[in-house]
Amino acid sequence: MFSAKVHRRIYFVLLTLLGGCMVTSVWASNLMWVLLLSNWLLEGRWAEKWQMVKHSRLLQAVVALFVLNLMGLLWTSNIEEGLSTIERLLPWLIVPLVILTTRPPVGRSRDTILFLYAGTVFVVSVIGLVRWLTIDDLPYRDIVPYVSHIRFSLNCCMVIFLCASALYHLQKPAVTAKRIGLVALMVWMFFFLLLQRSYTAFAVLTVASLVALFWLRLRWLWLALWLLVVGGAVSYVAVQYHDYHHLQSIATQPLPSHTPSGNPYVHRCDGMVENGNYVFNYLCHKELVQHWPGRSSVPLDSDTPSGFKVETTLVRYLNALGLPKDSTGVASLTDEQVAEVVEGVANPVYAHGPMPQRMLYVLFFELENYRCYRAVTGFSMLQRFELWQAALRVIGRHPWIGVGTGDLTDAMEADFRATDSPLQGTGLQPHSLFLSLAAQFGMLLFVLLLLMWLRSAQRLRRQGALLVAWTVVVLVSCITENTLGTLTGILFCTWFMAFRHPDSKPDSTGVNV
Repeated sequence: MFSAKVHRRIYFVLLTLLGGCMVTSVWASNLMWVLLLSNWLLEGRWAEKWQMVKHSRLLQAVVALFVLNLMGLLWTSNIEEGLSTIERLLPWLIVPLVILTTRPPVGRSRDTILFLYAGTVFVVSVIGLVRWLTIDDLPYRDIVPYVSHIRFSLNCCMVIFLCASALYHLQKPAVTAKRIGLVALMVWMFFFLLLQRSYTAFAVLTVASLVALFWLRLRWLWLALWLLVVGGAVSYVAVQYHDYHHLQSIATQPLPSHTPSGNPYVHRCDGMVENGNYVFNYLCHKELVQHWPGRSSVPLDSDTPSGFKVETTLVRYLNALGLPKDSTGVASLTDEQVAEVVEGVANPVYAHGPMPQRMLYVLFFELENYRCYRAVTGFSMLQRFELWQAALRVIGRHPWIGVGTGDLTDAMEADFRATDSPLQGTGLQPHSLFLSLAAQFGMLLFVLLLLMWLRSAQRLRRQGALLVAWTVVVLVSCITENTLGTLTGILFCTWFMAFRHPDSKPDSTGVNV
């Protein structure tokens, strides 16, 4: 219908729009990949495309995963769920097919597409910050209104690597303003990851940056700088962990049996620790009930915006301050602190501590809950531990061919019931793409698929640092996330394939892969 030049321009426009839509709109993302497919079909060039299909190891690995899901329908009992999985994976097959059989953008076209992608991520992050500042009690998961906060954090990581790659390739006499802008954008993305409390993103940044350093064969000075930064971060975590768990004098001194008013205390010295104190030491429920109405009109048995009872929040807040949970403790609170308790702030660090400290204290509290009570509900990090254990048990019961494409949710639920897990009835899957694939298709097929992916990754040495970083980001995220479980994740795993190096060494056929 159009000339090859027009189709190529349309491809660039649709590729640009797809990069923006995958962090702003699921509906628009679906429209963009369908339009990409339509333009690809109308373009023709079938002989050239077939050669690219035959000699692209990456595309073969993509197709293998899709075919494996089709094969898994043969031994699944939940056909409806299996067909739903196949439907969800259609973009996983089609987007790489279009991208890897189309010549990649180069020069100014490539820079423009990536610049607009980074700009879109930046604008969405600004929108998220405005929402965080203007909406009361906004959960960190809902800061970004368009896509999952985990998927968006992966895009933030890629913007950081885009900026680092641009800085690395800038010529010596480059304009200082451009360098300042790139560094400022990197710092902004790092700050936003802190705002989103994305533990996965920081693990991704750590591993991917180390791999990029070795791939670029940079001077030892850069590796020393990396070690300094990571070592400083580890030291900070260790100090915070010590401060959180090291018992204060109030917890170790001889414990009084009664409050100053003569009412009996409850002491549980084998319970949960927070801010260096046992949460359920120095607890006098009677005095809390008597004296709290004098500080607030909100009843103790009311729910806070965070979902916990006011009394539970009050006990933790007093404990974090090192105060007894009695009339003396309640009287010691300022009006501002009382308001924070009613708003659901269970630890002053959550409201006033530096952002990294807030992240760590939330994580430490989750770990303490799991240690003492095996509580995982509402704690995403701890849910993963429970889910991974269940997935490993499913794999152990079906090691050869797995449970099939559609039976994973049912198999996980059966394990939850058998082990009396608190995740019964949630319908959750393993929260790890690797564990999901092993549970669905068995260890043999999973290992064969993994070998295909490793075979395709051998050619990464011919690619730029950007694709190396992207590959590591995808692989690390797949350890703790089912990255292919949503359209946004699928597009993140496929869109960057379009920026493979155009000058990579061709095969004997002359086809660049």
